[in-house]
Amino acid sequence: MTRRLAPILLLLALAAACAGEDGPAGTGSAPATTASGPATTAPSAIEASLLEVFDGDTLLVSLDGAEEEVRLRGINAPEQDECFGDAARTALEGLLGSGPLRLDGRDERDQFGRLLAYAYAGDALLNLSLVEGGFALALQEDHPLASEFLQADQQAYAAGLGLWAADACGAAPQALASILDVEPNPPGPDEDDLNGEWVQLGNPAAQDADLSGWVLRDESSEHRYRFPAGTVLRPGEEIAVHTGCGRDGGGRLYWCQDGPVWNNGGDTALLLDPQGNVVGRRRYSA
Repeated sequence: MTRRLAPILLLLALAAACAGEDGPAGTGSAPATTASGPATTAPSAIEASLLEVFDGDTLLVSLDGAEEEVRLRGINAPEQDECFGDAARTALEGLLGSGPLRLDGRDERDQFGRLLAYAYAGDALLNLSLVEGGFALALQEDHPLASEFLQADQQAYAAGLGLWAADACGAAPQALASILDVEPNPPGPDEDDLNGEWVQLGNPAAQDADLSGWVLRDESSEHRYRFPAGTVLRPGEEIAVHTGCGRDGGGRLYWCQDGPVWNNGGDTALLLDPQGNVVGRRRYSA
């Protein structure tokens, strides 16, 4: 059984949704790609030759005569097999036509050995332009332009641009659900209490919300939880998704992950309908 929201909590959820905190603000197709960003390329950026565009945030380049796979720093675009993945890749290809490609960043790599960099085409900072157009989300990670990226992300989300449009991946869903809260940091080592990590969802609408096949994910490309068939939230009800293992029931679902999902320092929880439309979002920081 799911639990009923207290009246004040329900009102807060409705207010958050109206303010654009917990659902896309508009509908429509992706906007035209823009090439905004800093007025000048960073002085430390070096020229590179484009070899291939893998997806909306990953390139293969020739740098000083050597091939390098480059991951655009501070952002995450949809994967190729996900809704809006093709649009993000096309947007990046379009931006790359703005001028010579230059990369700022040679010292940091991700867990896959890819070079982390800011990429410029002419004077346009591609990382930021993708976020501004709603083709990628800004990550909650520490880098010199993090605050600028996050501000642009919030503006794109509030305007319902790109992947943040209610119908970005097809007809907007009839059912509504909100991400009410995220607990990323239970007492003690996170690995010792995976069920102390949870995301709380609620149904603020007047009709049932059938979450069968919906997806809860973090801002990375790794963690996806698919709601089992028959998961229904009645009006005013809520349910918690715990990171660890357990038996579903009593207003609780269990992801059964091997380790923590939600970053203690900050993350973004996204709720997607079966088509991939973003129905709910909640960003938190430490």
